[in-house]
Amino acid sequence: MGQQISCVKKAVDKCVYNSQLSTPLQSNTPNPHQLAGTAEEDRGERKVREKKRVRKKRRFWRRLACFHFSRPRAGQDGKAQGEKLEQAGSSRCSTDDQISLQNITCTTKDCAHQEAPSSSSDVLSSSEEQQMQEHLEPRVHDSPVNLSEGEIVSPLTEQQDNDVVMSTEMFNLLIDICLNYNIGAKLGEGGFGAVFEGVRCKDGLPVALKFARKTENMEYINIHDHAKPVPLEIGLTVLANNGPSSPHIIELLDWQELPDHYVMVLQRPSPCENLSVFSECCGGIFDEEFARHVMQQVIEAADKCCSRGVLHRDIKLENLLVNTDSLDVTLIDFGCGDLLHEMPYNTFSGTRKYCPPEYLETGKYNGRHATVFSLGVVLYTLVCGYYPDHTDLDKIKDWLWYLPSLSKECSHLINACLHPNPEERIPLDRLLLHDWFKVIP
Repeated sequence: MGQQISCVKKAVDKCVYNSQLSTPLQSNTPNPHQLAGTAEEDRGERKVREKKRVRKKRRFWRRLACFHFSRPRAGQDGKAQGEKLEQAGSSRCSTDDQISLQNITCTTKDCAHQEAPSSSSDVLSSSEEQQMQEHLEPRVHDSPVNLSEGEIVSPLTEQQDNDVVMSTEMFNLLIDICLNYNIGAKLGEGGFGAVFEGVRCKDGLPVALKFARKTENMEYINIHDHAKPVPLEIGLTVLANNGPSSPHIIELLDWQELPDHYVMVLQRPSPCENLSVFSECCGGIFDEEFARHVMQQVIEAADKCCSRGVLHRDIKLENLLVNTDSLDVTLIDFGCGDLLHEMPYNTFSGTRKYCPPEYLETGKYNGRHATVFSLGVVLYTLVCGYYPDHTDLDKIKDWLWYLPSLSKECSHLINACLHPNPEERIPLDRLLLHDWFKVIP
Protein backbone atom coordinates (compact mmCIF):
# COMPACT_ATOMS: atom_id res chain seq x y z
CA MET A 1 0.00 0.00 0.00
CA GLY A 2 2.91 2.33 0.73
CA GLN A 3 4.33 1.69 -2.74
CA GLN A 4 0.94 2.48 -4.29
CA ILE A 5 0.64 5.82 -2.48
CA SER A 6 4.25 6.62 -3.32
CA CYS A 7 3.53 5.91 -6.98
CA VAL A 8 0.61 8.37 -7.02
CA LYS A 9 2.68 11.02 -5.20
CA LYS A 10 5.48 10.67 -7.74
CA ALA A 11 2.98 11.18 -10.55
CA VAL A 12 1.66 14.35 -8.91
CA ASP A 13 5.18 15.69 -8.32
CA LYS A 14 6.08 15.00 -11.92
CA CYS A 15 2.98 16.88 -13.09
CA VAL A 16 3.94 19.93 -11.00
CA TYR A 17 7.55 19.74 -12.20
CA ASN A 18 6.51 19.59 -15.87
CA SER A 19 4.11 22.48 -15.40
CA GLN A 20 6.95 24.56 -13.97
CA LEU A 21 9.17 23.70 -16.95
CA SER A 22 6.43 24.71 -19.38
CA THR A 23 6.26 28.30 -17.98
CA PRO A 24 8.34 30.94 -19.80
CA LEU A 25 11.72 31.78 -18.30
CA GLN A 26 11.97 35.10 -16.52
CA SER A 27 14.85 37.54 -16.73
CA ASN A 28 17.56 37.09 -14.12
CA THR A 29 17.45 40.84 -13.32
CA PRO A 30 14.44 41.66 -11.12
CA ASN A 31 12.27 44.56 -12.29
CA PRO A 32 11.06 46.79 -9.44
CA HIS A 33 7.90 47.74 -11.34
CA GLN A 34 7.02 44.08 -11.93
CA LEU A 35 7.59 43.24 -8.26
CA ALA A 36 5.39 46.10 -7.17
CA GLY A 37 2.68 45.02 -9.64
CA THR A 38 2.78 41.46 -8.31
CA ALA A 39 2.49 42.65 -4.72
CA GLU A 40 -0.53 44.79 -5.57
CA GLU A 41 -2.29 42.20 -7.76
CA ASP A 42 -6.06 42.56 -7.44
CA ARG A 43 -8.47 39.80 -6.43
CA GLY A 44 -9.86 39.32 -9.94
CA GLU A 45 -6.49 38.28 -11.41
CA ARG A 46 -5.92 35.84 -8.53
CA LYS A 47 -9.27 34.18 -9.26
CA VAL A 48 -8.36 33.77 -12.91
CA ARG A 49 -5.05 32.14 -12.01
CA GLU A 50 -6.80 29.88 -9.48
CA LYS A 51 -9.30 28.71 -12.12
CA LYS A 52 -6.47 27.90 -14.52
CA ARG A 53 -4.70 25.91 -11.83
CA VAL A 54 -7.88 23.93 -11.02
CA ARG A 55 -8.50 23.18 -14.72
CA LYS A 56 -4.91 22.02 -15.14
CA LYS A 57 -5.22 19.77 -12.08
CA ARG A 58 -8.45 18.25 -13.42
CA ARG A 59 -6.84 17.55 -16.80
CA PHE A 60 -3.99 15.79 -15.03
CA TRP A 61 -6.30 13.46 -13.05
CA ARG A 62 -8.32 12.65 -16.15
CA ARG A 63 -5.19 11.73 -18.06
CA LEU A 64 -3.74 9.77 -15.16
CA ALA A 65 -6.94 7.72 -14.73
CA CYS A 66 -7.12 7.01 -18.46
CA PHE A 67 -3.43 6.14 -18.50
CA HIS A 68 -3.89 3.48 -15.81
CA PHE A 69 -7.04 2.07 -17.40
CA SER A 70 -5.39 1.66 -20.81
CA ARG A 71 -1.83 0.75 -19.89
CA PRO A 72 -0.70 -2.91 -19.97
CA ARG A 73 1.15 -4.59 -17.11
CA ALA A 74 4.70 -3.35 -16.79
CA GLY A 75 7.07 -6.17 -17.62
CA GLN A 76 10.18 -6.95 -15.71
CA ASP A 77 12.18 -6.56 -18.88
CA GLY A 78 12.05 -2.87 -19.78
CA LYS A 79 13.43 -3.11 -23.31
CA ALA A 80 10.12 -4.39 -24.73
CA GLN A 81 8.03 -1.70 -23.03
CA GLY A 82 7.64 0.47 -26.14
CA GLU A 83 6.28 -2.41 -28.20
CA LYS A 84 3.76 -3.28 -25.45
CA LEU A 85 2.46 0.30 -25.34
CA GLU A 86 1.97 0.34 -29.12
CA GLN A 87 0.03 -2.93 -28.96
CA ALA A 88 -2.10 -1.60 -26.11
CA GLY A 89 -2.95 1.53 -28.05
CA SER A 90 -4.32 -0.48 -30.96
CA SER A 91 -6.73 -2.37 -28.69
CA ARG A 92 -7.90 0.43 -26.44
CA CYS A 93 -11.37 1.02 -27.82
CA SER A 94 -14.13 -1.45 -27.05
CA THR A 95 -16.70 -2.60 -29.60
CA ASP A 96 -20.47 -2.21 -29.29
CA ASP A 97 -20.92 -5.88 -28.42
CA GLN A 98 -18.15 -6.42 -25.89
CA ILE A 99 -16.01 -4.46 -23.51
CA SER A 100 -12.27 -4.84 -23.84
CA LEU A 101 -10.74 -4.51 -20.39
CA GLN A 102 -7.85 -6.88 -20.89
CA ASN A 103 -5.37 -4.06 -20.29
CA ILE A 104 -6.49 -3.51 -16.69
CA THR A 105 -3.52 -5.33 -15.22
CA CYS A 106 -2.07 -2.88 -12.74
CA THR A 107 -1.03 -4.60 -9.52
CA THR A 108 0.56 -3.48 -6.30
CA LYS A 109 3.77 -5.18 -7.33
CA ASP A 110 3.88 -3.40 -10.70
CA CYS A 111 2.95 0.02 -9.37
CA ALA A 112 6.46 0.81 -8.23
CA HIS A 113 7.66 0.39 -11.84
CA GLN A 114 5.01 2.62 -13.43
CA GLU A 115 5.34 6.33 -14.16
CA ALA A 116 2.60 8.79 -14.98
CA PRO A 117 2.72 10.43 -18.41
CA SER A 118 3.67 14.04 -18.85
CA SER A 119 0.78 16.37 -18.12
CA SER A 120 1.79 19.23 -20.38
CA SER A 121 -1.22 20.34 -22.39
CA ASP A 122 0.62 20.17 -25.74
CA VAL A 123 1.94 16.60 -25.35
CA LEU A 124 -1.20 14.71 -26.42
CA SER A 125 -2.60 14.85 -29.90
CA SER A 126 -6.27 15.55 -30.57
CA SER A 127 -6.95 11.88 -31.34
CA GLU A 128 -5.47 10.81 -28.01
CA GLU A 129 -7.56 13.43 -26.21
CA GLN A 130 -10.65 12.01 -27.90
CA GLN A 131 -9.70 8.49 -26.79
CA MET A 132 -9.33 9.69 -23.21
CA GLN A 133 -12.71 11.37 -23.30
CA GLU A 134 -14.28 8.14 -24.59
CA HIS A 135 -12.82 6.27 -21.60
CA LEU A 136 -14.20 8.78 -19.11
CA GLU A 137 -17.63 9.55 -20.53
CA PRO A 138 -20.54 7.12 -20.01
CA ARG A 139 -21.50 5.11 -23.09
CA VAL A 140 -25.10 4.56 -24.11
CA HIS A 141 -25.62 1.39 -26.15
CA ASP A 142 -28.58 0.26 -28.16
CA SER A 143 -28.52 -3.39 -27.02
CA PRO A 144 -32.10 -4.26 -26.00
CA VAL A 145 -32.84 -5.91 -22.67
CA ASN A 146 -36.03 -7.90 -22.34
CA LEU A 147 -38.04 -6.96 -19.26
CA SER A 148 -40.20 -9.25 -17.16
CA GLU A 149 -42.89 -8.69 -14.58
CA GLY A 150 -41.99 -7.63 -11.06
CA GLU A 151 -38.65 -5.99 -11.80
CA ILE A 152 -37.51 -2.48 -11.06
CA VAL A 153 -36.16 -0.76 -14.16
CA SER A 154 -33.83 2.16 -13.58
CA PRO A 155 -32.13 3.45 -16.74
CA LEU A 156 -28.88 5.32 -16.36
CA THR A 157 -29.33 8.91 -15.32
CA GLU A 158 -28.40 11.54 -17.85
CA GLN A 159 -24.82 12.74 -17.44
CA GLN A 160 -24.24 16.46 -18.00
CA ASP A 161 -20.78 17.98 -17.96
CA ASN A 162 -19.51 15.51 -15.36
CA ASP A 163 -16.23 14.35 -16.87
CA VAL A 164 -14.37 15.40 -13.72
CA VAL A 165 -16.67 13.35 -11.49
CA MET A 166 -16.36 10.36 -13.81
CA SER A 167 -12.58 10.51 -13.86
CA THR A 168 -12.39 10.77 -10.07
CA GLU A 169 -14.68 7.75 -9.61
CA MET A 170 -12.76 5.68 -12.14
CA PHE A 171 -9.47 6.62 -10.56
CA ASN A 172 -10.71 5.76 -7.06
CA LEU A 173 -12.00 2.42 -8.31
CA LEU A 174 -8.67 1.69 -9.99
CA ILE A 175 -6.72 2.55 -6.85
CA ASP A 176 -9.03 0.40 -4.71
CA ILE A 177 -8.62 -2.57 -7.06
CA CYS A 178 -4.85 -2.14 -7.26
CA LEU A 179 -4.54 -1.93 -3.50
CA ASN A 180 -6.75 -4.91 -2.73
CA TYR A 181 -6.29 -7.30 -5.66
CA ASN A 182 -3.55 -8.47 -7.98
CA ILE A 183 -5.21 -8.85 -11.40
CA GLY A 184 -3.91 -11.55 -13.74
CA ALA A 185 -4.88 -13.08 -17.07
CA LYS A 186 -8.28 -12.84 -18.71
CA LEU A 187 -10.44 -15.88 -18.02
CA GLY A 188 -13.25 -15.16 -20.45
CA GLU A 189 -15.20 -12.55 -22.35
CA GLY A 190 -18.87 -12.23 -23.22
CA GLY A 191 -21.38 -9.85 -24.70
CA PHE A 192 -21.44 -7.53 -21.69
CA GLY A 193 -18.06 -7.85 -20.02
CA ALA A 194 -14.80 -9.62 -19.32
CA VAL A 195 -13.60 -11.74 -16.40
CA PHE A 196 -10.05 -11.75 -15.05
CA GLU A 197 -8.36 -13.97 -12.53
CA GLY A 198 -7.01 -12.29 -9.44
CA VAL A 199 -5.70 -12.72 -5.91
CA ARG A 200 -6.83 -10.82 -2.84
CA CYS A 201 -3.77 -9.13 -1.40
CA LYS A 202 -4.59 -9.41 2.29
CA ASP A 203 -4.88 -13.20 2.42
CA GLY A 204 -3.96 -14.57 -1.02
CA LEU A 205 -7.52 -15.77 -1.74
CA PRO A 206 -8.05 -16.61 -5.44
CA VAL A 207 -10.83 -14.44 -6.91
CA ALA A 208 -12.37 -13.60 -10.26
CA LEU A 209 -13.06 -9.97 -11.19
CA LYS A 210 -15.87 -9.35 -13.64
CA PHE A 211 -15.96 -5.96 -15.38
CA ALA A 212 -19.39 -5.47 -16.97
CA ARG A 213 -20.76 -2.47 -18.82
CA LYS A 214 -24.23 -1.12 -18.24
CA THR A 215 -26.79 -0.78 -20.99
CA GLU A 216 -29.28 2.00 -21.45
CA ASN A 217 -32.20 -0.08 -20.16
CA MET A 218 -30.34 -2.16 -17.61
CA GLU A 219 -32.63 -3.77 -15.05
CA TYR A 220 -32.24 -3.05 -11.34
CA ILE A 221 -33.71 -4.76 -8.28
CA ASN A 222 -33.91 -4.00 -4.58
CA ILE A 223 -32.01 -6.21 -2.15
CA HIS A 224 -32.03 -6.41 1.62
CA ASP A 225 -29.78 -4.01 3.56
CA HIS A 226 -29.13 -1.83 0.52
CA ALA A 227 -30.84 1.53 0.14
CA LYS A 228 -30.65 1.86 -3.64
CA PRO A 229 -31.55 -0.64 -6.39
CA VAL A 230 -28.57 -2.59 -7.72
CA PRO A 231 -27.89 -4.10 -11.17
CA LEU A 232 -29.90 -7.27 -11.71
CA GLU A 233 -26.89 -9.59 -11.96
CA ILE A 234 -25.48 -8.34 -8.66
CA GLY A 235 -28.86 -8.61 -6.95
CA LEU A 236 -29.50 -12.16 -8.19
CA THR A 237 -26.07 -13.34 -7.06
CA VAL A 238 -26.68 -11.85 -3.62
CA LEU A 239 -30.15 -13.44 -3.38
CA ALA A 240 -28.82 -16.85 -4.48
CA ASN A 241 -26.40 -16.74 -1.55
CA ASN A 242 -28.96 -15.39 0.91
CA GLY A 243 -29.17 -17.70 3.91
CA PRO A 244 -26.89 -20.67 4.53
CA SER A 245 -24.19 -20.54 1.87
CA SER A 246 -24.18 -23.28 -0.74
CA PRO A 247 -20.78 -24.66 -1.82
CA HIS A 248 -22.22 -25.14 -5.32
CA ILE A 249 -23.22 -21.51 -5.97
CA ILE A 250 -20.61 -18.87 -6.75
CA GLU A 251 -20.17 -16.40 -3.89
CA LEU A 252 -20.07 -12.63 -4.41
CA LEU A 253 -17.28 -11.27 -2.20
CA ASP A 254 -17.42 -7.59 -3.16
CA TRP A 255 -18.81 -5.30 -5.83
CA GLN A 256 -18.56 -1.69 -6.93
CA GLU A 257 -20.73 0.36 -9.26
CA LEU A 258 -19.82 3.18 -11.63
CA PRO A 259 -22.13 5.23 -13.87
CA ASP A 260 -21.40 3.06 -16.93
CA HIS A 261 -19.77 -0.09 -15.48
CA TYR A 262 -19.89 -2.34 -12.45
CA VAL A 263 -17.26 -4.67 -11.04
CA MET A 264 -17.96 -7.95 -9.25
CA VAL A 265 -15.34 -9.72 -7.13
CA LEU A 266 -16.28 -13.41 -7.07
CA GLN A 267 -15.06 -16.57 -5.46
CA ARG A 268 -12.71 -18.53 -7.74
CA PRO A 269 -12.17 -22.24 -7.05
CA SER A 270 -8.55 -23.13 -7.66
CA PRO A 271 -7.53 -25.08 -9.63
CA CYS A 272 -10.65 -25.16 -11.79
CA GLU A 273 -11.98 -25.44 -15.34
CA ASN A 274 -15.44 -25.02 -16.74
CA LEU A 275 -17.21 -28.28 -17.40
CA SER A 276 -17.01 -27.89 -21.19
CA VAL A 277 -13.22 -27.61 -21.18
CA PHE A 278 -12.93 -30.34 -18.57
CA SER A 279 -15.08 -32.62 -20.72
CA GLU A 280 -12.91 -32.05 -23.78
CA CYS A 281 -9.79 -32.87 -21.80
CA CYS A 282 -11.41 -36.15 -20.70
CA GLY A 283 -12.45 -37.24 -24.17
CA GLY A 284 -15.83 -35.50 -24.36
CA ILE A 285 -17.84 -38.19 -22.55
CA PHE A 286 -18.12 -39.41 -18.95
CA ASP A 287 -19.29 -42.59 -17.31
CA GLU A 288 -22.48 -42.54 -15.30
CA GLU A 289 -20.67 -42.50 -11.96
CA PHE A 290 -18.96 -39.19 -12.65
CA ALA A 291 -22.07 -37.77 -14.35
CA ARG A 292 -24.10 -38.68 -11.26
CA HIS A 293 -21.54 -36.92 -9.03
CA VAL A 294 -21.78 -33.76 -11.16
CA MET A 295 -25.56 -33.77 -11.55
CA GLN A 296 -26.17 -34.12 -7.81
CA GLN A 297 -24.30 -30.87 -7.22
CA VAL A 298 -25.82 -28.99 -10.17
CA ILE A 299 -29.37 -29.99 -9.25
CA GLU A 300 -28.78 -28.93 -5.66
CA ALA A 301 -27.53 -25.52 -6.85
CA ALA A 302 -30.47 -25.03 -9.24
CA ASP A 303 -33.02 -26.04 -6.61
CA LYS A 304 -31.39 -23.75 -4.05
CA CYS A 305 -31.57 -20.80 -6.46
CA CYS A 306 -35.26 -21.40 -7.17
CA SER A 307 -36.07 -21.76 -3.48
CA ARG A 308 -34.52 -18.31 -2.95
CA GLY A 309 -36.50 -16.70 -5.76
CA VAL A 310 -33.77 -16.73 -8.42
CA LEU A 311 -34.11 -18.17 -11.93
CA HIS A 312 -30.61 -18.72 -13.34
CA ARG A 313 -31.87 -19.35 -16.90
CA ASP A 314 -28.46 -20.24 -18.34
CA ILE A 315 -27.37 -23.50 -16.70
CA LYS A 316 -24.90 -25.03 -19.14
CA LEU A 317 -21.48 -26.68 -19.25
CA GLU A 318 -19.66 -23.37 -19.64
CA ASN A 319 -21.31 -21.96 -16.48
CA LEU A 320 -20.28 -24.89 -14.28
CA LEU A 321 -16.81 -24.77 -12.73
CA VAL A 322 -15.12 -28.02 -11.74
CA ASN A 323 -12.38 -28.05 -9.15
CA THR A 324 -9.92 -30.42 -10.79
CA ASP A 325 -8.60 -31.58 -7.40
CA SER A 326 -11.80 -32.20 -5.45
CA LEU A 327 -14.24 -32.47 -8.41
CA ASP A 328 -16.58 -30.05 -6.65
CA VAL A 329 -18.92 -28.19 -9.02
CA THR A 330 -19.92 -24.50 -8.74
CA LEU A 331 -22.68 -22.70 -10.65
CA ILE A 332 -21.60 -19.27 -11.94
CA ASP A 333 -22.81 -16.30 -14.02
CA PHE A 334 -26.28 -14.93 -13.21
CA GLY A 335 -26.08 -12.41 -16.06
CA CYS A 336 -29.01 -14.02 -17.94
CA GLY A 337 -31.06 -14.62 -14.81
CA ASP A 338 -34.34 -13.23 -13.56
CA LEU A 339 -36.48 -13.16 -10.47
CA LEU A 340 -38.48 -16.39 -10.22
CA HIS A 341 -42.27 -16.08 -10.40
CA GLU A 342 -45.11 -18.44 -11.18
CA MET A 343 -46.44 -16.47 -14.14
CA PRO A 344 -45.21 -17.68 -17.56
CA TYR A 345 -42.15 -15.96 -18.97
CA ASN A 346 -42.45 -14.54 -22.47
CA THR A 347 -38.78 -13.66 -23.00
CA PHE A 348 -35.79 -16.00 -22.94
CA SER A 349 -32.21 -15.07 -22.12
CA GLY A 350 -29.70 -17.85 -22.35
CA THR A 351 -28.18 -20.34 -24.79
CA ARG A 352 -30.16 -21.62 -27.76
CA LYS A 353 -29.26 -25.30 -27.25
CA TYR A 354 -30.69 -25.19 -23.72
CA CYS A 355 -33.88 -23.33 -24.64
CA PRO A 356 -37.06 -25.26 -23.71
CA PRO A 357 -39.06 -26.43 -26.75
CA GLU A 358 -42.33 -24.96 -25.44
CA TYR A 359 -40.88 -21.45 -25.77
CA LEU A 360 -40.05 -22.09 -29.44
CA GLU A 361 -43.61 -23.29 -30.03
CA THR A 362 -45.71 -20.97 -27.87
CA GLY A 363 -43.39 -18.15 -26.86
CA LYS A 364 -43.93 -18.91 -23.17
CA TYR A 365 -42.41 -21.17 -20.53
CA ASN A 366 -42.44 -21.87 -16.81
CA GLY A 367 -39.24 -21.09 -14.91
CA ARG A 368 -38.89 -24.38 -13.03
CA HIS A 369 -39.87 -26.50 -16.04
CA ALA A 370 -37.27 -24.71 -18.18
CA THR A 371 -34.66 -25.32 -15.47
CA VAL A 372 -35.37 -29.05 -15.53
CA PHE A 373 -34.99 -29.09 -19.32
CA SER A 374 -31.59 -27.35 -19.15
CA LEU A 375 -30.47 -29.87 -16.50
CA GLY A 376 -31.53 -32.65 -18.85
CA VAL A 377 -29.39 -31.18 -21.63
CA VAL A 378 -26.40 -31.09 -19.25
CA LEU A 379 -26.91 -34.74 -18.31
CA TYR A 380 -27.43 -35.80 -21.93
CA THR A 381 -24.23 -34.04 -23.01
CA LEU A 382 -22.17 -35.55 -20.19
CA VAL A 383 -23.09 -39.18 -20.95
CA CYS A 384 -23.52 -38.93 -24.74
CA GLY A 385 -20.86 -36.43 -25.73
CA TYR A 386 -23.16 -34.35 -27.98
CA TYR A 387 -26.33 -32.27 -27.74
CA PRO A 388 -29.83 -33.72 -28.24
CA ASP A 389 -31.55 -32.92 -31.56
CA HIS A 390 -35.13 -33.05 -32.81
CA THR A 391 -34.96 -36.79 -33.54
CA ASP A 392 -34.06 -37.42 -29.92
CA LEU A 393 -36.94 -35.24 -28.75
CA ASP A 394 -39.34 -37.14 -31.02
CA LYS A 395 -38.36 -40.40 -29.30
CA ILE A 396 -38.46 -38.79 -25.88
CA LYS A 397 -41.99 -37.59 -26.57
CA ASP A 398 -43.09 -41.25 -26.48
CA TRP A 399 -40.65 -42.16 -23.70
CA LEU A 400 -38.74 -44.38 -26.16
CA TRP A 401 -35.28 -42.83 -26.10
CA TYR A 402 -32.42 -44.98 -24.78
CA LEU A 403 -28.82 -45.94 -25.47
CA PRO A 404 -27.50 -49.49 -25.02
CA SER A 405 -24.44 -48.09 -23.26
CA LEU A 406 -26.56 -46.41 -20.56
CA SER A 407 -28.44 -47.90 -17.66
CA LYS A 408 -32.23 -47.96 -17.87
CA GLU A 409 -32.39 -45.55 -14.91
CA CYS A 410 -30.19 -43.01 -16.69
CA SER A 411 -32.20 -43.29 -19.93
CA HIS A 412 -35.45 -42.86 -18.01
CA LEU A 413 -34.16 -39.75 -16.24
CA ILE A 414 -33.15 -38.19 -19.57
CA ASN A 415 -36.64 -38.88 -20.93
CA ALA A 416 -38.14 -37.34 -17.79
CA CYS A 417 -36.05 -34.16 -18.04
CA LEU A 418 -36.20 -33.53 -21.79
CA HIS A 419 -39.84 -34.36 -22.46
CA PRO A 420 -41.28 -31.78 -24.91
CA ASN A 421 -44.42 -31.48 -22.80
CA PRO A 422 -43.39 -29.48 -19.71
CA GLU A 423 -46.24 -30.96 -17.69
CA GLU A 424 -44.79 -34.44 -18.11
CA ARG A 425 -41.29 -33.48 -16.98
CA ILE A 426 -40.12 -34.54 -13.57
CA PRO A 427 -40.48 -31.71 -10.99
CA LEU A 428 -37.29 -29.96 -9.98
CA ASP A 429 -37.68 -30.82 -6.29
CA ARG A 430 -38.02 -34.54 -7.11
CA LEU A 431 -34.99 -34.91 -9.36
CA LEU A 432 -32.66 -36.15 -6.62
CA LEU A 433 -35.28 -38.74 -5.61
CA HIS A 434 -35.05 -40.46 -8.99
CA ASP A 435 -33.87 -44.08 -9.02
CA TRP A 436 -30.72 -43.15 -10.96
CA PHE A 437 -29.36 -41.35 -7.89
CA LYS A 438 -29.99 -44.44 -5.78
CA VAL A 439 -27.79 -46.70 -7.93
CA ILE A 440 -24.73 -47.91 -6.07
CA PRO A 441 -21.66 -47.98 -8.37
